[in-house]
Amino acid sequence: MKKFFLSIIFCFVALFTCFAQVEHRISFGVGVFSHAYLSEFFSEFDDVDRYYPSPYDEPCDDYEYTDKWICSLPFNANLHYELAIGKHFGVGLCAGYDYIRMKHETEIIQTNTTGQNIYGNYNTWDSFTEYGRLHRHILYFMPEVYVYWFKKSHVAMYSKIGAGMRFNIEKKTYVHERYQYTRLEEKHFYFHAAPVGVEFGGQKWRGFAEIGYGAQGITQYGVRYTIKGKEKESNTEE
Repeated sequence: MKKFFLSIIFCFVALFTCFAQVEHRISFGVGVFSHAYLSEFFSEFDDVDRYYPSPYDEPCDDYEYTDKWICSLPFNANLHYELAIGKHFGVGLCAGYDYIRMKHETEIIQTNTTGQNIYGNYNTWDSFTEYGRLHRHILYFMPEVYVYWFKKSHVAMYSKIGAGMRFNIEKKTYVHERYQYTRLEEKHFYFHAAPVGVEFGGQKWRGFAEIGYGAQGITQYGVRYTIKGKEKESNTEE
């Protein structure tokens, strides 16, 4: 993974060196209904088959079933850097943050051997339920590629795709603080695709809106600031 990020940094340095007169664009966006949020939302409606062990099964590890309900808003924040090369192409990097807070109810089933009868060994099991909160902090980093269908002085239309890494940091707390933890739960591939994006405004400050799916949400809205090279400033497209 270190080699992956080092190669990305090297590419940006090379592009910056070779294309000194390109546009440098910094954007801040707020996304709605990310892939992570929708996945948790739809999992609330999944049917879970509870398996209660038979008294004559061998004793085994505890069974644990958790139901979760989202109680946070479906927004995430994204910071973008883009190196726009010419009128139709750009490469960039996105750093994003998503937060999901959930109520959870965990049913725990414990089994143990208690004795024998004419049928052999028999077990008993105890079932109890814990209630609490689950806080999931999601950080993601992904290179992005932009394709501009047209770019004018005050309006532009583009498509964008990105892929990178996602890191989940989770904090789980049960009622009465009987049990809690905070840890890096997982890291894996993450993505985003926005086939339709539009921006409008002045030469430096513009607003933008995107429609897509993935890490940054079904829709994303924000502002974008452009720093142009000297050659670009003297040959601005009218």
